[in-house]
Amino acid sequence: MTSNKVQSLRTGVFIDGSNLFWAMNMRDKKTGDKLHFYISFEKLKDYLNEKFSPVFYNYYGVEDKNPTKEPHISRANGTKKFHDKLSGLGYNVIRKDLKYIGADSTKGDTDSEVQLDMHKLVNDYDNIVLFSGDSDFFAPISYFHSIGKFIRIYSFEETLSWELKDFAIKNTRCNYKLLDELRSEIEYIQS
Repeated sequence: MTSNKVQSLRTGVFIDGSNLFWAMNMRDKKTGDKLHFYISFEKLKDYLNEKFSPVFYNYYGVEDKNPTKEPHISRANGTKKFHDKLSGLGYNVIRKDLKYIGADSTKGDTDSEVQLDMHKLVNDYDNIVLFSGDSDFFAPISYFHSIGKFIRIYSFEETLSWELKDFAIKNTRCNYKLLDELRSEIEYIQS
């Protein structure tokens, strides 16, 4: 449960869209079954408004700006449409270009952009809500904690790094919540 003190703090929401995308689409290596659920970003925003006092909701996503063939063209159109929908819901969508490596391999993570904005916006929030379990966030989380920020990490259990989990367990003003436990509140149900 979120304390009344944290609820009253100015909260900055940082959503690592690339990390979340891959986590929501993870499959069991043996059975091929989907391990996680899709998140409804409408429900997520309602949940965050109930638990915190967000001053901004930043979603960091990757877009293919120059797809040349299928299935890349269809995926790029779908991603752009999804990002536009998030903007319409009140999320600040920070878009990064997908990078092609070779003929069909791509790379697109947004860790640097999230970390940069955490620093740029440091005077705008007292509480960080981070949606990512990526261990690349250990250094910034440690730093922001050291300067007195409150921190809440959200991740699926399989994608929460041991470094972030251990830090959250050992340090006051920092904790984590498994998205697996929020399924009934934030799952996207296709109509």
